[in-house]
Amino acid sequence: MTPAVLRGFFHAFLPEAGRFIDFDMLEFVDKERVTIDGRKRTGNLLIKTRFQGQATGFLIHLEHQAQPDTDLRRRMLEYFMLDWRAFDLPVYPIAVLSHKEGAPACKIPLRVDFPNKKVLQFEFDVIDLARMDAECYVKLANPAALALASRMKFDLRSRIRLARDFFLSLAVTPINRTEQELVAGFFSAYQPLNTREALQLERELSKVTPDMVREKAMQLTNPFIELGMRRGLQQGLQKGIVMGRQQGEVELVLRLLKRRLGALPASQEKAVRKLELSRIEALGEALLEFASRADLTRWLRANS
Repeated sequence: MTPAVLRGFFHAFLPEAGRFIDFDMLEFVDKERVTIDGRKRTGNLLIKTRFQGQATGFLIHLEHQAQPDTDLRRRMLEYFMLDWRAFDLPVYPIAVLSHKEGAPACKIPLRVDFPNKKVLQFEFDVIDLARMDAECYVKLANPAALALASRMKFDLRSRIRLARDFFLSLAVTPINRTEQELVAGFFSAYQPLNTREALQLERELSKVTPDMVREKAMQLTNPFIELGMRRGLQQGLQKGIVMGRQQGEVELVLRLLKRRLGALPASQEKAVRKLELSRIEALGEALLEFASRADLTRWLRANS
């Protein structure tokens, strides 16, 4: 997670906490940590920062929970104590839940009470993605909101619209190209498209104006479309693809080649259209490594 993505996370999900964090002073603590019983801690991020306008420091513990965990509250308390002791700094704990089931009514705070006193009251923030509406977050020019929208709820019938809105928002999000590709890759991994959907997304983006936004968005779809193409081709072959379906896959491969290598000579495009289905699949895999039209020429010569 980059500083820009972390800032976006707080602005989108915990704006009150974001107001007291000094985002100009962030140190991502790269230290292997273990639990009390010696197990390696995974899925968590520890960041050292300070209060806005003050010299006083504290830690942010960001825990990603991809599977349901009935013992989450006690585990968060254990991590709190371990980090507080290791760094001698107070800890702001956050749990991000990305599993599809969502969390049942999470009993927070964690309390330990006796008849004569309260021994413990431990609280932490919970970001339960499965209970959030993806269609709202993909319209925000916010890198964290856009990435995490891939794990939120949405109507499966609106997948193409969701992907279109995601890439249009990402194209105008004020982060650098590396960060944009990181966010696009995260979304693509969790919401891959099949071949038909990939072509449909291309058509939807081609209608967008102004031209500058459309071009930026279409450049960012490369990993998304490539993943969808690879997945779609493999699934299609397993099911046995009819000739009409093959034509759609040829068109998708040609689109990817042109976006990767620029305009193709008519002879190369004709050669691609003549390929059998098994060769189209092979070309779909191979083109991800092409750096120039010469690579395509060599491949066609070897596989035609």
